Amino acid sequence: MNTQAIGILFLKDLYLSRRPLFAYFAAGVASSAISVVPQPTLAFAGFILVLTVAIGSGMHLLGELLLSEGSDQTRTFILSLPVSLLDYSVAKITVVLTTFLVPWCTMLACSLVLTAVLPWAKAGAIPVLLVIFLELLAAYALQLVTAVVSQSTGWTIGVMVACNVFLNLFLMTLFQNPEVSESMKGTVPAFSPLIVRIIAIEVAFIVVALGLALAMQVRKRDLV
Repeated sequence: MNTQAIGILFLKDLYLSRRPLFAYFAAGVASSAISVVPQPTLAFAGFILVLTVAIGSGMHLLGELLLSEGSDQTRTFILSLPVSLLDYSVAKITVVLTTFLVPWCTMLACSLVLTAVLPWAKAGAIPVLLVIFLELLAAYALQLVTAVVSQSTGWTIGVMVACNVFLNLFLMTLFQNPEVSESMKGTVPAFSPLIVRIIAIEVAFIVVALGLALAMQVRKRDLV
């Protein structure tokens, strides 16, 4: 594995995505701040914006950094250079994941910190926030696998729509659970057995999906 080549490819894509990445970073900070205001309507709007920024940034950067290279022949040029398939695969998946994690981590950190320190916020919602953000990351990991396997914008968008439908059903079921709804009203974070199980499942899914994405990318004989 050529770490220098991987670093160059990684920094190249990171540089090309710097403007939308900064925009999503700023939008993430703003939406997270709005989601914890004491006014319920504004707080709900902020929560929806958080979900929108996460979903939108993931699909935008996935399409720009991974899917578009097959149509504009950028991949053909890169693979004509002294770069191995493994180097290209590691760099590409790493940068696609990193660019999503920038707004994701920003919104997660802002939401958790503001919920913990603001006097009107309920710290009992912190475990639920962690569950929701991990679900968003798991959905993105599934979209990444789909993009790598299919190299199709259509299939990837289809999976994204399915993930969005599942997210709505997941949130509805989660908030209707008496154990969860009661813990969200508390002033101290409480990781109930149900929350711990959900987090464990989400983390396992993310690890398996990312490993599968890398394995499928490396096993391909031709990426052109």
